[in-house]
Amino acid sequence: MDLILWRHAEVQEAVEDIEDEQRVLTPRGEKQASRMAAWLDRQLPEGVRILCSPAVRAEQTAQALGRKFKRRAELLPDGSMEDLLRLSQWPASRSPVLVVGISRCWAGPSPICCI
Repeated sequence: MDLILWRHAEVQEAVEDIEDEQRVLTPRGEKQASRMAAWLDRQLPEGVRILCSPAVRAEQTAQALGRKFKRRAELLPDGSMEDLLRLSQWPASRSPVLVVGISRCWAGPSPICCI
């Protein structure tokens, strides 16, 4: 099974009054998401499952693809790589999975990241 990780596009700078999960894409980020979505759409099979962080910038990035996706709280920044793998059912799942999220939830020391 293929596991594809797609980090959100360029986001507005952090501001004190706005929670991190509420930050939105910049106009440049919207263009980045659209270009990447156009490329991905040609590569992804019809049966791909798409999972997305409920962070606004991740949702905006996923929406550029124009396909249905599921929001999953496990993909917020406090989630772990183990959460991501369990959620995607990797490597046991037969269908490919595209995960759209915030790279901080994928960072950290984990030997799984090196596969």
